[in-house]
Amino acid sequence: MLSLIGAFLLGGALGFGADRAMATPEPPRPADERTMRTELGRELSLRPEQQVIVDSAWAWRRRRYGEIMAPVKPQLDAARDSMRALIMNTLDSSQQEAFRRLIERQQRAADSSARARGDIK
Repeated sequence: MLSLIGAFLLGGALGFGADRAMATPEPPRPADERTMRTELGRELSLRPEQQVIVDSAWAWRRRRYGEIMAPVKPQLDAARDSMRALIMNTLDSSQQEAFRRLIERQQRAADSSARARGDIK
């Protein structure tokens, strides 16, 4: 049963990846919230007092998102970990090591993004 679920998830992931690779590229997105706020201020020619309000709105949104996600984050993390375990069980030892490196690289990127947002000191 686990093999079947693993194959299904892996097939879905590969299909999603292929779809993304073939899709029309989206315009580049700003890398972090600070860049997005700066770009917004520049594009809209915000005055300093307006920029303060916009920055406050972004901070409110970040806090609100955190409040909304707090109750479901453990479930999302558990689903992610289960998926990773299913994938890991389908890989040979060299693929498992490459998958571990990929996960570590993704975690470093997520941590870097969180630091840029101010979520991690």
